[in-house]
Amino acid sequence: MRIFLLALALIACSPAAPPAAEDDRAAHAGDAGEAQPANPDAAALGAAPVEGSWTLRTDEGVTGAGFGPPESEYLLTIACETPTGKISLIYEHELAPDQNTTLRIITPVQTLDLPARSFNEGLPSVTADVLEGTPAKTALISMLGAPADRFAVEVNGEISVFPWADEVSQALIACR
Repeated sequence: MRIFLLALALIACSPAAPPAAEDDRAAHAGDAGEAQPANPDAAALGAAPVEGSWTLRTDEGVTGAGFGPPESEYLLTIACETPTGKISLIYEHELAPDQNTTLRIITPVQTLDLPARSFNEGLPSVTADVLEGTPAKTALISMLGAPADRFAVEVNGEISVFPWADEVSQALIACR
């Protein structure tokens, strides 16, 4: 026990470590062309996030994360149908008439364009279904499954920024 306490005391009293080699690599990465280019669409993430919170529900083989203001409809739902492995993104957005479109997911490092369809009966929405075995499914889980500050959804030039939460990861991981 004394040795352990002595080791902790020595660590606490030792001078600060010099800057990490990573800092030097980052400073000179442009020289060698090693820097990963920033996502040009990431500027959209500078907007204020939509107000609301995430909730997670699991029911009869479907795990879904929904985002919205308290006591209101969800603005964005990310759902996994466990039996089929299909992930559905349902974004509350009116795009009339009903039509094929693109639902774009934007993160600081990547943008993913998903084929989608608008529906205008009842609550207008745009839905993208990502099927099992498609490259888009792996990309989506990779992009939104890891913790981040926020991400954006764009349809037809209109962008909404959502805060990221663990519920998003849980819904996506259910379909891994």
